[in-house]
Formats: sequence, C-alpha cells, structure tokens
Amino acid sequence: MHKSTLAKEFTFKIEPDDHGGKKKTVTIQSQNISEPPVAGKKQRRKKEPNAHLLIGFDTEYQSVADNELESTIEAGAKNELLSYQFSIKLITKDAQAETPEADGIIIPDEDQRLTFSEFVGFAIGSLIEKFPDLKLPNSIYLLGHFIRADFPAFSDFKDNARLTSNVRSTFVSIDSAISVKFGEADTAIAEFNVVVRDTILLAPSNAKSLAGIGDLLGFPKIQLGKTPQEDKEIKENMARFRRERWSEFREYAIRDAQVCVRFAERIIQQSQTLFTSFKMPATLTSFGTKLLLQGWQQKGLDGNQILGRETVKEKIFSKKDGYFKTKIVTPLKEEAYFNEAFITETYHGGRNEQFIFGIADEGEWRDHDLSSAYTTAMSLIGMPDWDNITNLIDLDDVGPHDLSFFSVDFEFPQSVRFPTLPVRTANGIIFPRKGNSKCAAPELYLAKKLGARLTFRKGVHVPTNCHHPAFRDFIKTSIEKRMAHPKGTFDNLFWKEVGNSTYGKTAQGLREKRVYNLQDDGMEALPPSKITQPYFASFITSYTRAVLGEILNGFAEHVDVFSVTTDGFLSNASDQDIETATSGELFKSFRAARRHLD
Repeated sequence: MHKSTLAKEFTFKIEPDDHGGKKKTVTIQSQNISEPPVAGKKQRRKKEPNAHLLIGFDTEYQSVADNELESTIEAGAKNELLSYQFSIKLITKDAQAETPEADGIIIPDEDQRLTFSEFVGFAIGSLIEKFPDLKLPNSIYLLGHFIRADFPAFSDFKDNARLTSNVRSTFVSIDSAISVKFGEADTAIAEFNVVVRDTILLAPSNAKSLAGIGDLLGFPKIQLGKTPQEDKEIKENMARFRRERWSEFREYAIRDAQVCVRFAERIIQQSQTLFTSFKMPATLTSFGTKLLLQGWQQKGLDGNQILGRETVKEKIFSKKDGYFKTKIVTPLKEEAYFNEAFITETYHGGRNEQFIFGIADEGEWRDHDLSSAYTTAMSLIGMPDWDNITNLIDLDDVGPHDLSFFSVDFEFPQSVRFPTLPVRTANGIIFPRKGNSKCAAPELYLAKKLGARLTFRKGVHVPTNCHHPAFRDFIKTSIEKRMAHPKGTFDNLFWKEVGNSTYGKTAQGLREKRVYNLQDDGMEALPPSKITQPYFASFITSYTRAVLGEILNGFAEHVDVFSVTTDGFLSNASDQDIETATSGELFKSFRAARRHLD
C-alpha cells in the first residue's frame, strides 16, 4: 500500500498464515540517526561516508504458468510473490570489530506489494530493534543478484527504476541515489541515500552465479534438493515448499541476501585496500581501469598522453540547475582525432567461424586456445608518439607489431585454406578470398606472408617505442597477484578478471551499441570508457586474429578445423600437427610475449 505521508513504524507478517501468521512491528527513531535532516535545509553530503548500511535483498515467488511472459521484468511483476527477505549490516571505514547485522523475512498478503521505502524501513527497523543504541549513517547500498528479477516486486518499482541506470540489462545507481525518508506525517526524522548495486556485475566470470559467489566466500548458497533434478522441482513449486517446510524455506530465502551482503563487504574492502576508497563500485571491470590509470600515475606517466588524449574544459548548460557548469573532458588529441573514424573502421571483434556443418567424422577432436590472448596482445603495444602520426603511401616495411592501419583491396591465392583479412558486413565480420579490408598491421603482415595480392588504398602509422610497453607492467602485476593466491579463491579470480577485462574497456563505445536509458525512457549509445582507444583496440584484436590465422594456415590438408572462436579452435590436429602449425613467426612472437608476462 503506497503511503502519501511519511512513516516510521512498519508492521508486516514474518510467518505465513498456515504457520501462525505472526506479525512484527519495528520503529525508526530519531536518536538512532547520526545525521537527522533539518527542516528547510538540504541534506549535507560528505565526499565519502565513513559508514554504510548494506542491505541484501531478495524475493521468492511462485512462477506464473504463462509462456507469453518472456521478459524477466514483466514476469517478476506478475509472479505470485511469496516473500521478501533481507540481510542488513552496518560497516565502518575503520573496520571496527563489531559489525551489527540482522536478517529477516516478510510474508506479504495475497496480491500485496511493498513500497521500496516500506521494505527499507522494515530492514532498518529490524537492525535498530536488535541494537537499540546504534547510530546509523545515511548511506545505504541495496544489494541483489541479478536485481532485475527482484526489483519489480516493489509497488513503486517504475518510479524508482527511473532513478537507476541500465548496465548489462540490470538496474544499478550510477548518477544518482534513491532518497528514502522516514518520519511522522510531513516531518522527516531520517533520510537515507540508497545506492543500488547488483552483485552479478561484480562477480568474476568464473563465478557469475550466486552459488559461485557463495563458494568463493566459503558461505555456500543452500541447495534445496539432494540432486539437481530434485532441486529444480522444488524451485518450480516454492509455494508448496513454503507451506510444507517453512523453516527450511526461511533459511534458504534469507541466505541469498546474506551472500550478497558478505560479497559486497569483500568488494568494499578490496576498494579500500587498493584505492583507499570506502565505496562499492558498480562493476568489476572498473577496478581494472582505475588500477591501470593509477599504475601509470605512480610511475610518473601521463595517462592522457599514453591514450592520445588531452584535457579540455567545457561549459555545459544544466537544465536542472539553470546555469552553465564547467566540465572537464578528455577528447583525442588533434592528430589522433583526424583519423579516428578510419581507425574505428579497422577495429573488429573476434574471429568466429564454423567450417564443418552437420555430423563430423569420428576421431579425436580437441579444443586449443591461445592463453590470455587479448592481454598478451596488449602487452606488445609500445608507448605511442601521437604527435608524429604519419599517412603511409604504400605497404612496404609493415611489421607485425606496428601500430599501423590500412585499407587494402586483396585477393588470396587458392592455395590459402583460410583467408585472413576481415571484411565487415551487416551480420559481423567474414574472411572472403577477395574484397576490401580495413585492418591493422598484424593481419596485413600475415596476408603478405600468405601471398595475397594487395592494392594499397590508405594507411596510417603511429610511431611507438617497443622498449617501453604501455600495458606490460599492469598485466604482469595482475598475473603476479593472481598467482599469489590459490586457484579459485576470491583474490585469484579477482586479479584474473582485472587483467583479462581491461582490453574490453579500450574498445567500449567504438561500435555503436544501444542501451536503454531508464531515466530518459529511451535508447542511447553506450558511452566510451576512461581508456577507450580505437588504435589500441584495433591492434589487439587484429594481432589475436592474425596469430590464429597463421596457425590455421599452418595445418596440412589432412587436418580438419571444425570451428574457430575468438582465441581458439576445434580441430582433429595431432600434437605433431599443432607443433608444425605453431612454428610461424607470429606465434613465436606470441609465445615470447607470454614468457615476458609469466
């Protein structure tokens, strides 16, 4: 039930009717608020809070039998809601020994949906009930795992969703927090700023599920069945499970919220250790970007200079405030900017092709991958000299590690089994025998080695100092820190993700990817990251495709390649075939680069 006036007391059922229907009332008192609001004054915002309330949030529901509800959000809004559950914990910057925490569950009446503030208020009130002398900060992180599935459980979901941003198809707070007030009638006694975080965006790729996160923390998610099939059947009949095994239902439901809180606490600790920042970032990839820029700064290097950018102050009119504001932006330097559109055309993603269709011949088929392909390619980029970019006039003296980019007409001889120059189409990149390619130096170098007939159309070259690699130290540090921790642990997977994900940030925003803007209720282009650099992104992907292309064309006719996917391939090649195919110049340079990193 939506309330137009402020409330400080909340009463909800904490047991289903068939198990007693017990209710609980909690109250938020002004004496428990460290900074109560002052009438007529805006809430004073510190640069960084010294304490946070972490509220893990989850719902349990009985799925509706409606095949038309394909949208997770739509289904979440129409499912039979069985419970809201929370875990709340107070953490402080100085990491005091006592970290007060509480958890609980709310059983809504049939067709009842709580408002966002009712849920937050009940969680806060439950913590105060357990620790009546607490002083609470006004900073809250609301945490969920794939929160997109649970956020619609609030009756005022649409209003609050507009205050969040769409990041990888889930809800998180980026530019603003959700303000939640409590009090009597129109008098506020407490005001909290709620920042929404989704743990799925902070989980390593090897542990994306909540169960995976729980295992990382040594705090496993509860399994409902003894077998995967039994577990699945119970989850499909959660209403019956709640009715027949209430205590187990309650424990299972609350555990998910507890896992989110423990993981958030671990992420904030990591942020504090690495950056002395007592905050929870929105994504795990943001750690890598920040560490890279910080590493350059600590070595006395100018990140903007390495990235070919410059700092410019702009005056932008703020409709919200009604006046012009000064904003600092970092566009590409003039020399790099002039060729940006062309360089972006030479940037392509991974090589993904299927060569055999239907049932393959019997035999030993094996999957081979290039170890840490993109990060290895990154490590080869020398410090660029953006002030001396030159326009090339021919294809002479192209080296495989050059930061050079081309438009060429090409034709491969029939003897080449796997043409290696990319051509972009509406459905992705293809590798035809003949055509026009916008590509980087590694693939052009390989095409020349394979005997392709090439006609020069355009070329751009950026001088680099190969004796001073731009990314190698960062990548080496990430690998060393990863190897310092046992495989599969939080720190091991964290540092693996930091190293492997940074390449993607150099390519963010180059190829227009449209995302839904919840605040403006429309689609918008995904913006560049702080380290987006088309020259680097083009080289990294080109080098990886070139190494793969060299290997594929190193196979004898009797070797069948089933498919190739970004950094690996599936084939029936023997160990001897692999040894022969990896004897080329590009793979040798790849192997040498790996040795520098390991």
